[in-house]
Amino acid sequence: MTRDSFHHNAYLVGVMLLVAFIPVSHFGMGLMTFLLFLNWIAEWNWHEKLVRLKQNRGFLVLSMLLLVICLGIIHANDPVAVLQKLAAKLVLFFAPVIVATTRPLNAREMRWVYASFVLATLFGCIWSIIYWLTHEVSDVREMSVFIDHIRFSLCVVLSILFTVHVLRQKQGSIAQNVLLVSIVLLLAAYLLVAQTLTGILILFAIMLVYVFHILVNVENDRTRWSLLGVMLMLFLSGAGYVTYITYDYFHDRDTSIETRITELGGVYRFDETSIVENGHKIDYYVCEPELRAAWAVRSDSSYTPMLELTLIRYLNSKGMHKDYAAVMRLTPTDIRNVERGIANCDYTRVFGMRRALYPTFFSISLYQKTRIFDNSSLLQRVELWRMSWRVIQDNWILGVGLGNEKEALNQKLKEENSQIFIRNKQGSHCQFLTFWLSAGVLCMLYFVFVLIYPFVGMRKRITFLYVAFFLLIFMSCLTEDTLEVQTGCLLYAIFNPLLLMSGGQEESRKEKK
Repeated sequence: MTRDSFHHNAYLVGVMLLVAFIPVSHFGMGLMTFLLFLNWIAEWNWHEKLVRLKQNRGFLVLSMLLLVICLGIIHANDPVAVLQKLAAKLVLFFAPVIVATTRPLNAREMRWVYASFVLATLFGCIWSIIYWLTHEVSDVREMSVFIDHIRFSLCVVLSILFTVHVLRQKQGSIAQNVLLVSIVLLLAAYLLVAQTLTGILILFAIMLVYVFHILVNVENDRTRWSLLGVMLMLFLSGAGYVTYITYDYFHDRDTSIETRITELGGVYRFDETSIVENGHKIDYYVCEPELRAAWAVRSDSSYTPMLELTLIRYLNSKGMHKDYAAVMRLTPTDIRNVERGIANCDYTRVFGMRRALYPTFFSISLYQKTRIFDNSSLLQRVELWRMSWRVIQDNWILGVGLGNEKEALNQKLKEENSQIFIRNKQGSHCQFLTFWLSAGVLCMLYFVFVLIYPFVGMRKRITFLYVAFFLLIFMSCLTEDTLEVQTGCLLYAIFNPLLLMSGGQEESRKEKK
């Protein structure tokens, strides 16, 4: 083995291990990033690296993002926070440089990289499902045991994209293709079970773009119109189902009071201002003394005010009155659900839009009545975006300083007496706003430019796989601080140049043919 082949093989193995650690290990990500950098230094072929860099100078535009982020040092007042931020983002600079100056991975080697990432993500999904089945998990976010659930959902969507990409190449046997389709279905099933709305929406958006891509490239008009008809039918069916379950949730069936007396002679309470959930007013047909007495019979758990609210909502979601007889009709599984804090029977569904949408519906209804949004991640995001914009208006040129953005946002939440001020310091939950907050308008604009630049300055390297990857990163950055955590930052930093380099290799092969 020559020196060049040794370092190339080390680079391949290093990249495979690095991407494999992204879904499952923070320590592994850091270790393999460092070892890849050491291998790059140990190659010591600086003349070749310089030649490759000149041939791939567009990658320098990507790596310069870190230097623009450094503008945030101007107003920074916490050196430790600045060093932590920059250290976490060093990969944004080095990953494009290393990929651009290293002998590119060929198509076969890239498939090994895809396989490493997909198998690691699949392992994470299986382990998470096992954890979910063997533990009392009241919040689906607890399913992701290795990294946070949002970033893991991005890994799942990207794994689906990689698997479909390999399937489209039609190079495998029938057995291999069946295996790949099974992997796609399992990954998609995990997204539905985990109910990570960010991942589901991103996958749906990419599917729409993919269908449009197919329609544009189909030469046969009959096939094109047939596909368009099928997709239109699927879209209308989906829209119709969402409309139906939305109507079923908000439509008030308690238009008249049937009885004011319980089976045991108790008196029901009725609150005309009650919100509607699952088609029934939550505070209708409530007999609190009977609920307390029945709960003492069915469960050893203390009857606290919070448990009472949970029990009332749970009975309401099943269309039952809130009295002694109703509690006694609950199954042992229902009782365990209430004990775990599950307030709606539809929240226990394994699949379905009801489980995904009903918590948001309840949060919106609660906000409309009480102006409380503490239980809604969507409404909390809106509040954080609104407050972030107010901070930006006072510091729009240079921002508040790298590492100061959370403190500045928290201070604004305090000044405005926001409901979420009592929580720990939070980010903007929008990467564009975060860059603007920390380093000013130039940093935010350059980040937008970096995302768009490959489609202009490196357009020959663009493949549909890269378009899908761009959509994944762009959409996640709209609702998350994707690059502010190690997983999201590395996911973007390593796959962005790898996919662009791979696209360049495909273009070169086409020109030779």
